Amino acid sequence: MIKKLCILLLSMFTVSVNAYDINLPVHYDTLKNGLRVIIVPDTNVAVVSCRLYYFVGSMYEGPGTTGLSHLYEHMMFKGTKTLGTTSYQKEIPFIRSLDSLEKQISRLKTDMDTDNDTLIVSLEEKITTILDRQRKLIKKDEIWELYQNNGGTELNAWTGDNMTAYIVTLPKNKTDLFYWIESDRMRNPVLREFYSEKSVVIEERKMRYENRPLNNYWERLNALFYVAHPYRQPTIGWMSDLESYTRENLENHVLKYYTPDNALIVLAGNIDPTISMKKIKQYFGTIPRAKVHKNEIATREPAPIGVTSFVMYDQSNPRIDMIFHTPGHPHPDLYKLDIVDRILSGKTGRLYKRLVTETNLCIDAGAGNDSRLQNGDFSLYAVMKNETNPDSVEKILLEEIYKISTTPPSITEMERVTNEIKMSFVSGLNSLEGLSDRLAAYERMGSWKDMLAYPDIIASIKSDEIPSIAKKYLNPSKMTIGKLLYKENLK
Repeated sequence: MIKKLCILLLSMFTVSVNAYDINLPVHYDTLKNGLRVIIVPDTNVAVVSCRLYYFVGSMYEGPGTTGLSHLYEHMMFKGTKTLGTTSYQKEIPFIRSLDSLEKQISRLKTDMDTDNDTLIVSLEEKITTILDRQRKLIKKDEIWELYQNNGGTELNAWTGDNMTAYIVTLPKNKTDLFYWIESDRMRNPVLREFYSEKSVVIEERKMRYENRPLNNYWERLNALFYVAHPYRQPTIGWMSDLESYTRENLENHVLKYYTPDNALIVLAGNIDPTISMKKIKQYFGTIPRAKVHKNEIATREPAPIGVTSFVMYDQSNPRIDMIFHTPGHPHPDLYKLDIVDRILSGKTGRLYKRLVTETNLCIDAGAGNDSRLQNGDFSLYAVMKNETNPDSVEKILLEEIYKISTTPPSITEMERVTNEIKMSFVSGLNSLEGLSDRLAAYERMGSWKDMLAYPDIIASIKSDEIPSIAKKYLNPSKMTIGKLLYKENLK
């Protein structure tokens, strides 16, 4: 299937500010086992962005399982039954022994009996001994080295609330390596060095959240904003969940979600779609679907019934955040909220002008429209100077909400904003990697084809539509407001 998209893409195309008449050849297919494939060929480059996305993330977790998807992001690089080991069969007894010892330690810790401390230390010493023996069989970082030794760049992985990605950019003649490694990781996952890697993630959480006031603030504010929906859960997971995980917990999660019927491959670059599809079917076609079909999340966020307020004091740049509930994709109001976002955001936006340029109360200010698969959010923020009175900033933010909710933007402002949005949309597709992520995001939320209409929809929105949409969603009586105040302001 080939579609033509009006956007700027790579060196293949040209564009003017007011015209987006550019052809983007998108080849889309689905294997019998449910694996989706998007291929965008470009013969003007010598590489291929190769990305495998799984449609799983923190929204598919809950009490006792938060952070499993992020933990598996780490574990995927530990190898398979053939990669990362000299003999998987010889590793099996070690893995089973480690499981047994960890269960014993968990039971002893649950007893909360200090008399168990000596026994726990003894069991931990046994774990260290077994790990040392197992590691003699492990080929450390073999997947990383295979990719890098074959010219791989942009090698990485990330986990979000509804999608996890494994990514690499390879020379055009090395894409078979991607098919081989990723099909093996999908078919033959091994949770190698699970307990030591769990400790790594626990330390990551301490470093990124417990020891960073801003991230700690955001985590708590988000958990207050979402009352019911699992978006309230941190991607890295709550500490108590991380500490309680067993290898079996993660194994069950993997078997349920990391399967071809819940995955998407996106290839963009110098690649032949016909040859690629033949190879993909060869490597991935016989991998079975999940034994238990994934159920989509039924929970939806209830309508807010009042103001939720959260104040935190710490040694960090003081700030105020106002967050409002919005519908999930593909609600048509989200496009209009993108316009509201751009009117308020950026150094030419209203909030920065008012709070930074004119009043000198803040060092930054802006807004954001976060379109999500289910329940979204719209936020306004202001990063204040230490000496600034938060009440003054809150008053100005509310004034700007009232203004955009009652008065249409001028024709000049509207033209500037819509052009900025379209050009930002275009620039996000100027790299193979950016194009791949955008296609995957739209496919995850419904269909990659929805991306095609975005510039035209933005261009069709009229100035007089903005006040009503702002008034509909930016309701101060239903907002969640967070304040991170510098510790010395506490009186």
